[in-house]
Amino acid sequence: MENINPEVSVVIPTYNEEVRKDKMEEHLKSIGEYFNNIGKSYEIVIALDGPTDKTPELVRNYQSKFENIRILDRKENKGKGYTVREGLQKAKGSIRLFTDMDGATPIKMLNRFFPEFEKGADIVIGSREMKETNIKKHQPKWKEFLGDFGNILIQAVLGLWGMKDTQCGFKAFTAKAVEDIMPRTTVDRWGIDFEILIIGKKLGYKIVEVPVEWIDSGDSLVGISGYISTLKDLFRARWNLIIGKYKLNKSVDEINK
Repeated sequence: MENINPEVSVVIPTYNEEVRKDKMEEHLKSIGEYFNNIGKSYEIVIALDGPTDKTPELVRNYQSKFENIRILDRKENKGKGYTVREGLQKAKGSIRLFTDMDGATPIKMLNRFFPEFEKGADIVIGSREMKETNIKKHQPKWKEFLGDFGNILIQAVLGLWGMKDTQCGFKAFTAKAVEDIMPRTTVDRWGIDFEILIIGKKLGYKIVEVPVEWIDSGDSLVGISGYISTLKDLFRARWNLIIGKYKLNKSVDEINK
């Protein structure tokens, strides 16, 4: 079933998730229950990033089991950034969230996002680093260290000062922000988060960070290679700013001409 004009789109970039199929089902079920309880129309956009396991069969099964699921079935693996960009641009909601399939941040955290949008925010991002954040299960110490160091580096290199957690995979945007920012993005892998934020900041969009609940799933697909790739993306984004790659002085319509 497809919701033609949903209030909220939940975009979930999805790779090889067969190993945590129970978490997938639980997460998708919780999303439907949440929106039904609060009375907002919604769609779930599962954007497949060329999985090589049985994930496509699983999500098709969930599509028949749960309401308002739409599948973007791409066969070729192109990376999280590419998949987030594709999913957000093809989503139809007035508010568009991207989140992870493991449900590390529960969908109920949107309760903290909606008031910020009502007050005029264009982008609202979840944070695992604020005082009010509730970390129910921590990552391994080495990952937390790299995450903390990486966020300081991101703030310094891109000038995203004051954003305590640029990499939390729970971010929401107005449709206008998506349509203006995403066509300018270039990162196809893990650095998409900070690229979106620096483009949004430079374009003058209001970005608000709010604390969220978060629980480490223990089976993250991000390893050392992912951190190295993200570091490369960081300096690529900085270089893009220097050379004017993002064409911040032009509208998207002008860029597409």
